[in-house]
Amino acid sequence: MEEELGKLAADDPPQERYRSLGDEGYAPVPGLETSWLTRVCGDTQVYNDGEAALCYAVNVIRSLRWPGAVTVAKGGKYCSIYVGDGIKRGDTSFNPTEPPEVHSDPVDQIERPEPTPLEPPEEPAEPDTDAEKVAEGEEGDGD
Repeated sequence: MEEELGKLAADDPPQERYRSLGDEGYAPVPGLETSWLTRVCGDTQVYNDGEAALCYAVNVIRSLRWPGAVTVAKGGKYCSIYVGDGIKRGDTSFNPTEPPEVHSDPVDQIERPEPTPLEPPEEPAEPDTDAEKVAEGEEGDGD
């Protein structure tokens, strides 16, 4: 068992839990200069509160190695969130897809009569063909 634990420690050496962002364990993402983006947002002015100096700026740290991992910190408090698919950038399975194309609105269709109206349409009156026959003298069977 000692031998197996020695092999495991050699293959995957333990890392110090708290280390700086510049340590070798945080090598830059392939193709980029770094693996982190930092930004200070908000009011960076330092205000004197009598007892202590206050600053209302927020420090935002975004991971480029784990797309979707963001940490914000202000006044000694921090909040981290990760919204991603659990795949590191640079891994062989990292293949981001583009969002689908947004299509334009369809052309409005021309209004047409109702195919099943509530009331039947008026039918045109049939021409009186009997009146034409009487005028021509065809009527009269000898009565």
